[in-house]
Amino acid sequence: MIGLIPNFYAAFSAINHLQARGQDQASRPEATGIDQCPAVGDIQSKPYTDPDLPPPYGEGYQYTATAKGKTWTGQTAATKDDYLGPEYELKAEEINERDGKFHCDYGGQRLIKNGEVADPYLRLSTLK
Repeated sequence: MIGLIPNFYAAFSAINHLQARGQDQASRPEATGIDQCPAVGDIQSKPYTDPDLPPPYGEGYQYTATAKGKTWTGQTAATKDDYLGPEYELKAEEINERDGKFHCDYGGQRLIKNGEVADPYLRLSTLK
């Protein structure tokens, strides 16, 4: 009979834990999915030069997009490649939240042009 007491205690503890967990999840905002990232077709690019970095390290592109009511920005450096070109097949791969910002990471098709390797990677960020 004594063996049943711990089992009842464990069962009630588990039920209370699940109920509290359900209430906790209901009070949290909905999780952000990769569908929150701007579509590649909505991203604009323009050449960018960082005055604080020597060439070619400061040369790249600045990217901007508006999606879901938010403005997203990002930059690439040390590249002459605009990753929005169709040959790169850029696509959103991951979204994460850190330091009050959302970050969308994009990747694409690796290309070799004139012996130089281009591995497209772009991160767009916006305030939470």
